[in-house]
Amino acid sequence: MFRKPGIVFVCVVVMAAFFSASAGAAEPSNAAQRQKEEKAADKKLKDLNRKMDELAAETRKATGETWAEMNRLYEEFKKQQEIASKDLEELRKSTNETWEKAKVNMDKAIENLSGLYERSKAKSKDKVETK
Repeated sequence: MFRKPGIVFVCVVVMAAFFSASAGAAEPSNAAQRQKEEKAADKKLKDLNRKMDELAAETRKATGETWAEMNRLYEEFKKQQEIASKDLEELRKSTNETWEKAKVNMDKAIENLSGLYERSKAKSKDKVETK
């Protein structure tokens, strides 16, 4: 009669240990995944910044409307880059509860920077083609 409650207790303890070990194992992979995504976002930001700086250097000789437009796009890019850097810091500091929102903000910031870069690239090609 006393054996059954003992068996139940042992089963509960074993199950609790198993599930807590499973949950603990999931957290590091989650943390590893987060770190991987943070590094990828940082790399994208650095890559876009490098490309934009190279493009700006190539188009410094532009004149008139092209120069004004390129300058405006470059200044907008730098403003968006500041926002993206702040978003990256928020992503790094985010908790499990705020991770998804921070990730969405980071993805949006990278998308905005990519769009500004592509518009700048297209504008610089217009300059080259019209010369």
